[in-house]
Amino acid sequence: MKEALFIYNPNSGQRIINEHLSWIVDYLSEREYLASIYATQSPKDASETIVELGNRFDEIIVGGGDGTLDEVIAAVSKLDIDPLIGYIPTGSTNDFSKSLNIPKDVEKATKVATRGYQKRIDIGKIDDKFFVYVAAFGTIAEVSYNTGQDVKNIFGRNAYIFEGLKQTLPLINIPTYKIEVSVDGDTIKGDFIHFMVTNSVSVGGFIGITGDNVGLSDGIFELTMVKRPQSLSDINKIIFGLTNRKENDMLILRQGSEFEIKTNSKVAWSLDGEYGGSTTHAKIKVEQEKIRMRTGLRN
Repeated sequence: MKEALFIYNPNSGQRIINEHLSWIVDYLSEREYLASIYATQSPKDASETIVELGNRFDEIIVGGGDGTLDEVIAAVSKLDIDPLIGYIPTGSTNDFSKSLNIPKDVEKATKVATRGYQKRIDIGKIDDKFFVYVAAFGTIAEVSYNTGQDVKNIFGRNAYIFEGLKQTLPLINIPTYKIEVSVDGDTIKGDFIHFMVTNSVSVGGFIGITGDNVGLSDGIFELTMVKRPQSLSDINKIIFGLTNRKENDMLILRQGSEFEIKTNSKVAWSLDGEYGGSTTHAKIKVEQEKIRMRTGLRN
């Protein structure tokens, strides 16, 4: 028998995991798992549970959205333990599951979580916090944690698009940040409305805006910085640049393993779609191959 912790968020996404619990438990037993099962009760509960119990298990299976996965992986990283992590994505956007090639179907995802290919993946560290696939701030980033769970449950991915449009249309109200960024020693300065460092093929439900060749284990994260649009033409340039992953006069695109970010005022960080604190100075470092996960990827 293999002992595992199955920790899930019953409120993630449209709560679809609750409809499959009996099947999941039966399947785990069939695969000779002796599973300890825990349903999270509140935000940060997954993290606290891993801190308390994580070192007892060689495998941890996470059911929930990217925020739940973030809590588990951040806690595992802080404890500096190395369990094999499986992921059953049941959130609103499930960005990182797309990078891991995990199916949307819960039962198929459960099979990947227990039988999938093992892969070591990079994660990010911003000061003393860990994140899985995105650290961001600015107009687009605020959409992630300002969109309530009820809205996400009703509209799913469209919630991000809806809220993004609502916030972007009144251009005069877009907050602009004076940013100085060092990327592996190369310095970039300017006025921007959005900043993100990512390691995912999908962010906010938008597939491809970080490029086609995202390597999950290469020690490299992708940087995207968006300047403040002054016209419809500028917005079109931003959309074109993001869609085709081509830098232009409205868009800065880089890759690196170490980032130092200084801003003229405090910015609210979004880490994997959740509030990650406020600061004027932060350092981000890629922790290469820090985590073991089961994926649908052969390589």
